[in-house]
Amino acid sequence: MSEAEVEDVEETVDIEQLVKPFLFQTDKELMSYSDAFEARVRDRFMVFMKEIKDAGASEENLNILKNAKIIVKGKQRRAMDLVTVQCTAENIFVRSLDEEARAAVMQYLKAEKGFTKIKEQKEEQLVVVTLPKMDIERKFELSDFLEQKFKQFHKNIMGVKSQTNQQLKAGMEREYIEGPDAAIANKEIEEIIIHYVKLGKLIFWAKQKDVLRHQFKLTNEDDIILSRKIGTVKHIVV
Repeated sequence: MSEAEVEDVEETVDIEQLVKPFLFQTDKELMSYSDAFEARVRDRFMVFMKEIKDAGASEENLNILKNAKIIVKGKQRRAMDLVTVQCTAENIFVRSLDEEARAAVMQYLKAEKGFTKIKEQKEEQLVVVTLPKMDIERKFELSDFLEQKFKQFHKNIMGVKSQTNQQLKAGMEREYIEGPDAAIANKEIEEIIIHYVKLGKLIFWAKQKDVLRHQFKLTNEDDIILSRKIGTVKHIVV
């Protein structure tokens, strides 16, 4: 496994660790139907979260070093064998364990790609490229994209709920589960939905607020109250 592949794995683990405290948790053992429901919704949340985190990162910037060759320890190497690249709407982040590789990448980005605002953060083994600021039209396009992703996430949850309800109904008809237990499972499912919809909103808003800055605004009173918790999840996606 190359250094870049190792760092990709580490990055995925880091994100999962950041999110873990916010996932649905309960002290009691869930019913089997609601436990399976939570697992499926959790998977969809992780996909949604990654989409929100990566929103605004153009394919061009993600592939900025795809064909780059750099000299490290006297040998020509493919840059992508030694670094990982991540992007936001405002920055390109190039991470490498190899200090010489970071220096070579900085030179390449300046000489070949014309970037001027490049800084190295040695302690974090990171090169940060500051991209030109988005115009207002691009900001609102990105904001709309984020909103669409949240709506799709919510729709996905409801789809899983519908499937689970069908399974519960079939289970009752075949006497796999009694009515009172089915009622408990339904209550647990509603709790899980409420949790992930609220968490999804906070993740979506955190990114949207970072994009729109002072133009970010909520009007619904319940949303305004919930939005006070944006700061608790901002570090995950921004």
